[in-house]
Amino acid sequence: MLRDAFWTAAFLRDFVAGERPTLFKRLAGQPVVTSHVTAEPGRRPVAYDLYVVPSRQRTPQPALIVAHGFTPDGARDPRLQALCVRLARLGWLVMAPQFPQMRRYQLGLEDTDDLQTAVCALTLRPDVTGGRVGVLAFSFGVAPVVVGLTRESIRARTSFALMFGGCFDLRHAMKYALTGAYDQAGLSGRLPLQSEGDDRWKFLKGNLHLIPDSPTRDQFLRMLDARIADPSAPADPMQYSEAERVFFELMDNRDPDRFESLYASAAPYLAEWIGALSPCTVAARITTPMVIVHSDTDHRTHHSESLALSRAMPGAPPPLLAIVNLFSHVDISFRRRSIASFRREVLPSARLMWAVVLRLVRECRRPRP
Repeated sequence: MLRDAFWTAAFLRDFVAGERPTLFKRLAGQPVVTSHVTAEPGRRPVAYDLYVVPSRQRTPQPALIVAHGFTPDGARDPRLQALCVRLARLGWLVMAPQFPQMRRYQLGLEDTDDLQTAVCALTLRPDVTGGRVGVLAFSFGVAPVVVGLTRESIRARTSFALMFGGCFDLRHAMKYALTGAYDQAGLSGRLPLQSEGDDRWKFLKGNLHLIPDSPTRDQFLRMLDARIADPSAPADPMQYSEAERVFFELMDNRDPDRFESLYASAAPYLAEWIGALSPCTVAARITTPMVIVHSDTDHRTHHSESLALSRAMPGAPPPLLAIVNLFSHVDISFRRRSIASFRREVLPSARLMWAVVLRLVRECRRPRP
């Protein structure tokens, strides 16, 4: 439909324009942002922000939960806030919950529990259209969300999901994040590690609950804080407990040939956790229609993770898969290119992103069930 094509073009133009004035901003209105806390009986409270264009609240709206990834700001991350405003202008009532574990660079099922609480609270709102709730997740935050999609209380209330820059097998994803090596979905190789923005020490600190406490824990934490501030800070792993030492050596390693042996040493502490949170262990039970987007230059999670996820859901409709080169992980990234490179790389990616946004528009505007 021409109307869907118009809103797709307007959304994409506004995405590129950022804060500059656009037709999309003028026509769609300014969302109001309010803060709330869930009050679901028997479940812990979940703080969230709600984005709504007031003129659209006269009738029930489709709703979208936007789940953040690793960031200390959580739902208040400026990039996520800008996206939520844009999605609200598109026609969604947008809920952005705070996930405490993700804010601590920790992976765990408590965030999945909180997602379940958020979904249930959202579907009880009188201004939300029943059966029209979507979920959007980013980066390592995809893992607890995909696990959640296999829970009946979430599955029954969600009509589609959009996964951006996610992971499929946490063991493979860890190897890539730590060493740059990937081997998934028929793709293998190694990319150079980034010199800046390495979160390995934040991740280790956030997941220390996986290993037994020890008399050296405070000293170990001080070392991690020093490494977070300065990755070259000195450390002597032999002065810590055995569990702390094997975790440190796994995270400190950048050689893919050593990863498997170091992982084997840490496996007694990691294996159950990896299995519980890896989407590969639950993908066969997913029935939710899905859109999967990934950058082919992603230095945090390799796009082979999303390719593997797209092939592992026999119970769901075939997903829309978009492997593009317009982003750096989850941040838009435009760089100077030759005309030949523009035709070869940018145009195919632009067509894929058009298909993704068009799907968002049609999910938002399809008739109420």
